[in-house]
Amino acid sequence: MMKSEEGRGPGRPRSERSRRAVLAAAHELLTDSGLPGLSVDDLAARAGVSKNTIYRWWPTKAAVLMDAFTEAFADRMEAPADGDALTRLRIQARRVAELMNTPEARRPFVALVAAAQHDPELADALRERFLDGRRAEVSRLISTGIADGDLRRNLDADVIIDLIYGALYYRLLVSGARIDAAYADRLIETLTPIVRA
Repeated sequence: MMKSEEGRGPGRPRSERSRRAVLAAAHELLTDSGLPGLSVDDLAARAGVSKNTIYRWWPTKAAVLMDAFTEAFADRMEAPADGDALTRLRIQARRVAELMNTPEARRPFVALVAAAQHDPELADALRERFLDGRRAEVSRLISTGIADGDLRRNLDADVIIDLIYGALYYRLLVSGARIDAAYADRLIETLTPIVRA
């Protein structure tokens, strides 16, 4: 019986070690050398696996890159579980602002967003593997806030999310203005009269 490159027979679970090596390689390459010209061959060489191993786990290079970014940083952008809705929104906005102030997160995220404008596969991966999850998390926060009586009942969660993240990402990607915890606080304070019950 032929063995796979990880030394297992067909039908056995794929190697978690190989998967994590690919994610680590993708993160390192994004941080060290940026996105332009980065190939599956580069990922395979850095991770010490074959291209086939990568394609068994991910459909495209874009999917690998987005999973690597998400795995590295998503837990630092999670909405808190405790507190009233406005406090949780403020903490969430602060977490995003503070993370995007760090070069190890800012540089790959800006590169991914920029490249996604010209790469439909990367744009899909950006939405499906990163943005959709973040939006769903904040949408649940807003829904809980409405149910608890912290937020107005007729709020449109999608619009509120766009207002918060649109402002943060505009500074990050377009204006270059400072994005930090103080700005996040001002942003939520400005929205408070609009959203509070």
